[in-house]
Amino acid sequence: MNDSLNMAVIAAAAVGFAAPAAWAVETGVMAVDGAELSYIEQGEGTPVVFVHGAISDARVWEGYADKIAEQGRFVAYTQRYFGTADWPDDGANFTRETHVTDLIAFVEGLDAGPVDLVTWSYSGEIATYAALRRPDLFRSMVHYEPDVVALLADLPGAAAAEGQFFATLGPTIAALEAGDMETAALRVIESVFRMPEGSADAEAEPFPTYWRENGRTLPPYNGMAPGAPLSCEDLGQLRIPTLVVLGTETLVQWAMIAERLVDCSGNALLARMEGVTHNGPYKRPERFADLVLGFRALANEPAEMAEGDPEG
Repeated sequence: MNDSLNMAVIAAAAVGFAAPAAWAVETGVMAVDGAELSYIEQGEGTPVVFVHGAISDARVWEGYADKIAEQGRFVAYTQRYFGTADWPDDGANFTRETHVTDLIAFVEGLDAGPVDLVTWSYSGEIATYAALRRPDLFRSMVHYEPDVVALLADLPGAAAAEGQFFATLGPTIAALEAGDMETAALRVIESVFRMPEGSADAEAEPFPTYWRENGRTLPPYNGMAPGAPLSCEDLGQLRIPTLVVLGTETLVQWAMIAERLVDCSGNALLARMEGVTHNGPYKRPERFADLVLGFRALANEPAEMAEGDPEG
């Protein structure tokens, strides 16, 4: 990453925050192509849209509402099939394409112009495809360890990196074969967060409940077709200011994807969060919120984010 841009991100992230926002968290539902997407929001101004990853839903972002609402309109929605609502069908449309088109439709439905987008894991993959299709909808993007699996294709060491993760999935597979989706969800969380087996159950509520309640998504999630191939040339077309955040203790595959995304994108920077794995937004929410708001301020200052060739 270019040193001057790196220092600008750090300085912007250190900007003090105003007094706590007076707005209460509100809930709503948006009808999108045969489904109803629930969302929460707080504050006013340009939306900062948070999108959750796998085995979770919009509730994982609730702790961010107050801080984000001090400087903009916090919005977090639950992707189709996630959360606790009834499914619109039997899961036959649980696909990456469904979630990409839902994201596009949701942002359009806000009718607030381009938004600042924040993602985590699976939603980073969805957002990448959405941004390539509709770059006009996004002012800036912050991805925490985006799981853009297509970027591992043909990378040296990719198979070994994926093997590191797959080697931890024995307890998950056993729970799936037993038909216990709630336990399988907890075992997956332990794998992706690099936690000891059995420890997810003891995490502070309400997160274990959120994970259990989203266990039912595991069969259709695992059965999805892979995402469309992505090349560096494809990503080079993206001029949306983008920050990719990577935990220093994460699995190798997510480090490889994050670095590849930054190297190939036309306007992206890489930041690292110390002492965390794929669980960064969960374990260090204050730090991640600072990075989101700092980069948002930086990215929307044209003089600061002039197009150039930042080093990854």
